[in-house]
Parts: sequence; structure tokens; C-alpha cells
Amino acid sequence: MKQSSNNTNKNQSILKNIFNKEFVVSAIIPVIIFSAFDKFKMTLTGVILSGLWCIGVVLIDFIKEHKINALAAMAGIFSAIGLIGTVVSKNPTFYLVAPIVQDWLYALIFFVSLFFERSLIQIIVEQSFLKNVSEEFRRKPKYKSAWRILTCAWGILNISQAVLRMILLHSISMSSYYAISMAYSNISGPLLIAFSISFPKWYWKTGTKS
Repeated sequence: MKQSSNNTNKNQSILKNIFNKEFVVSAIIPVIIFSAFDKFKMTLTGVILSGLWCIGVVLIDFIKEHKINALAAMAGIFSAIGLIGTVVSKNPTFYLVAPIVQDWLYALIFFVSLFFERSLIQIIVEQSFLKNVSEEFRRKPKYKSAWRILTCAWGILNISQAVLRMILLHSISMSSYYAISMAYSNISGPLLIAFSISFPKWYWKTGTKS
């Protein structure tokens, strides 16, 4: 019963960390902005305003925290590129296609980072959550292999997102595509971040028992 209670509390904690104020600000509000303008045949304006909102969220977080992690930085850069391309081309589809290109580039970056001493996920998690790990523990083979497994998982996630977005873009309306795309990325990302924090602890424990 105690184990079941702990699992329930953990699941509730994960859900609270996903469906919180940040989810509303970063996923729901941009969709509302885009959908409202798209309904009145002002799709380009909706794209520009929702894009500015997303970039503003990243900038405000940076101002509040005085730091920004690698994933947030890359997301902000790609949003800015997509927005600039949309304004120059005056084509809202440019902004909607940008996340697909972003996903493929993320996947490439994650897999390429496997050839370096520290993979990208190792750098990100160490930067934000594991600042007090001893050097002795860092040198253990299982320490590094955990991050390589997770880096592969992140690469696969981005490939799946890219494929899903490509299918949706050519099969449903722009508003539906944008809503599903934003919701999917804002749910899958935090879930994988939670997994990236919990998996190494479990993985390292199995190593010590063997």
C-alpha cells in the first residue's frame, strides 16, 4: 500500500510539473492567440504575435533566473529564426515548418554529441540539477553510459516529433496542427526531463547491486 501511495504521489507530482502555470503560458496562450487570428483569416498576424509571445517567455525566464539552459536557448533561437523568416516571406507556413526543421536539427545535435566526451543531455542535466556530484563518481563507466542512453532517447523523441508534425501539417488545419504541435512538445519535453532526472538514479543503483 505504501509503495502504491508513493507511486501515486510521484505521478501526481509529475503531472503538476507539466500542467502548471508555465504550460499555460508557453503552450496554451500561443495557441489561443494563433487560433483567434486564424479564425478571422489573419493567419500571418496570428503567427507573428504567437511567435513573439513564445520568444518573450524565454526572455522573461532569462531575466528572472539570470540563466538559461541549452534547450531553452535553442528553442528561443529557432523561434526567432522562424519568426523572422515568416515576416520576410509573409508566409505563415514558414513558422509552422520551422519546428519540423528544429526537431531534425535537435536529433542530429543529440546524436553527434555522442561522439564527444560529454553528451548534450549530460551537460544540460549537470548544469541544472547535478552540480554537487563528486569527480570520483563522474569517472565511473555507468555514470557516462546513463547520459548516452538518455541522449539517444532525446534524439528519438525529436525524430518522432518531426515525423508527427510532418504528417499533421499535411492532413489537418493550421490551427489544429499548431495546437497539437505545441501541446505535444510541451508535454513530451517535461516528461523526458523528469525521466532524465529519475532514470540515472535507478540505473546507477542497479549498477551498485550487481
